[in-house]
Amino acid sequence: MSLSVFPFLRAAVCGAALLCASCLPMLGTGQMLAGSSLADGLLSTSSLELVWRGDLCSFPSSGLETPRGFRVSPADSYSLLMEARPGISGEWACYRDRNNYYWSFVAGKKEDEAGLYAVRHGVAVNGITGEIEDRPAVQAPPSPSVM
Repeated sequence: MSLSVFPFLRAAVCGAALLCASCLPMLGTGQMLAGSSLADGLLSTSSLELVWRGDLCSFPSSGLETPRGFRVSPADSYSLLMEARPGISGEWACYRDRNNYYWSFVAGKKEDEAGLYAVRHGVAVNGITGEIEDRPAVQAPPSPSVM
C-alpha cells in the first residue's frame, strides 16, 4: 500500500467513526423514548375499568355486578377496604382490572389520573381470593423548619 493512500484511509476510518459516534446519542434517545413509551403502555389505565366513584359513606351495598372471573363482589371489596383502613372518608374510587379491585382517595383527580394513582398507591383487593395489598399513600414532603 502506498503512503499516499494512507491519509485517505485514515480519513475514511476516522470519518466513519465520527459519524457512528455522532449517531450514538440519537440511538440512545430512540431507545430511551421506546423504553418510556413501553413503560407508559405497561402503566396504561386502558385496562382499568371504573367500578364506582363517590363519597365513601354513600357506597351502595348492592347493585354493582361482580365482574366475570371474580369471586369477590364490589361490596365485599368495600368491606375488606373498611377493615384494612378503618375510619377513612372522603371521595374514593374503585377501579378494577382482570385480577384486582383498586381503591384510593381521589378527591381532585381526573379519572385517568385517579386510576393510575389507585394502582400505584391504593388498596388492592384480589378479585378471587380477597387478599389485600395496602400500598403506602404518597407522603407530603416534610415542611421546612422555621428558624
